[in-house]
Amino acid sequence: MKIDAEITNFVELVALMGQADFDSKLLIYLSRWVNSKYFSILRVKDNHPALLLCGTHDDSYTIPWNCGQSYVRNYHHHDNLYQELSTKKANSSSTQTGFLCADDIFFKPYRTEIYENNGLIQRLCGLYHDEENHPILFNLYRHKDQGFYSDQELENFDQMIPAIAKLLQGHLALKAKSLKKDYKNELLLRQPLLTSQELEVCHRILEGMSYFSIANDMGIKESTAKTYRNRAFDKLGINYKSQLFSLMI
Repeated sequence: MKIDAEITNFVELVALMGQADFDSKLLIYLSRWVNSKYFSILRVKDNHPALLLCGTHDDSYTIPWNCGQSYVRNYHHHDNLYQELSTKKANSSSTQTGFLCADDIFFKPYRTEIYENNGLIQRLCGLYHDEENHPILFNLYRHKDQGFYSDQELENFDQMIPAIAKLLQGHLALKAKSLKKDYKNELLLRQPLLTSQELEVCHRILEGMSYFSIANDMGIKESTAKTYRNRAFDKLGINYKSQLFSLMI
């Protein structure tokens, strides 16, 4: 009966792929094997990360979102765990796993801003590759109130990550397709005078991409991407990226 119940729960999670409820249900489902406070998913393209998704049990994204953005802007190159996993022999169908304790992070600003300031003591990471062979990082974070991950939880994560990777790939593909349409339609409803280039830049900003990555993705100069951003922001009556995100809430 227990096995049947677990299969049923997994099927229910699969049915939520591409939907908003998937984000919170993911941690609830995983807590049976690996109990975590937050999660984040990042894609690394041309050695520049972008935050694709983050969350908690209660859909409160403030802490994982702020941590993810700080990581993208300032600390990716200080992430020894990513460096270790990415240098292992891998291909598009393989996965790598590892964990990191906050006390073992040498670069103090990284340790302080993301871990100590938020009460985080440990991170689990599963690395796999998307269909374009870009590394995808799936991170689980442990809060000090929970204590460290047990040996059994670490073993569970190692065994589950191939299935989780496939699940996340499907969810992200469905979510990206949905968000691309929703973001652009929402922006056009707010400001019909936005050009296609301005829409593309705003959409990529909302996906968490850096201006360097946006420029590479669109085949334009970084300065051109920022020009499109400025024009879009002027038309939308905003000045900052945070205001753009607020428009989508």
